[in-house]
Amino acid sequence: MRDISKIVEDVEEQLPAFARDVIRTHLDTAETYNRTFLDQPDQRDQHQMQWHQWGILTHTRVFLHLYESIVPDRLKGWDLWEQTRAWLAQTIDDVERWDLLKIAILLHDIGKFGSRTVGSGGFHFAGHEKLSGEIIRNELHLERFGLSPDQVAYVALAAQDHFVLALARKKARQLGSFTLDFPRSKEFREFALNTQASHPEDYVEIGVLFLGDSMAKADPHEGPEKAVAQNPINEAVARAHLEIVLKDSPV
Repeated sequence: MRDISKIVEDVEEQLPAFARDVIRTHLDTAETYNRTFLDQPDQRDQHQMQWHQWGILTHTRVFLHLYESIVPDRLKGWDLWEQTRAWLAQTIDDVERWDLLKIAILLHDIGKFGSRTVGSGGFHFAGHEKLSGEIIRNELHLERFGLSPDQVAYVALAAQDHFVLALARKKARQLGSFTLDFPRSKEFREFALNTQASHPEDYVEIGVLFLGDSMAKADPHEGPEKAVAQNPINEAVARAHLEIVLKDSPV
């Protein structure tokens, strides 16, 4: 197959075109706000500004940068790097999950371009993670970039599951319990163990993706207040999840 780093570069270069194709396919471009989205898919005001400092595509690129730089440092500081890296060193058709995950990161929010709705408080992207997986499997034809069917399946699974811990966060926020006590709770431990059992192929990726995705929402010194305020809790959640699922992991 082609060099994986070149495939990552090619997919990143195609992100704006992918975004526009998804908007055309899934949204009603007769609506003015969707035509604006089509013209400017990376504008911040087309995203969720209370939680994100950047537009969707810039957020995605920041996420990839953090995955390659800051995320390993966080995991090393938590003494979780060696186990996490060993898990991600497993190969799919001779390519490490670590590298394939870069493509999943680039495409993790591709479903936002097809799931966006307008409601109270601005734009909403409910179910975008599921749609991301479906789009990767059925619409992007990543085999043309040099990926095998099994590699595409992994990328789609990881992208689809990037929001698993975020759904737990959303529920905890609604209950008023998304605090630093949340990742230390009995309920969260049970959630993490259930996630490991129900996602046997990517339970480690779920923690890594949540960490990088959360960090990529905003610069801690400049970003929206809501995003900055919850980031320490996000990191604690990612750490707790990985500590729980890696404890008895076979890798």
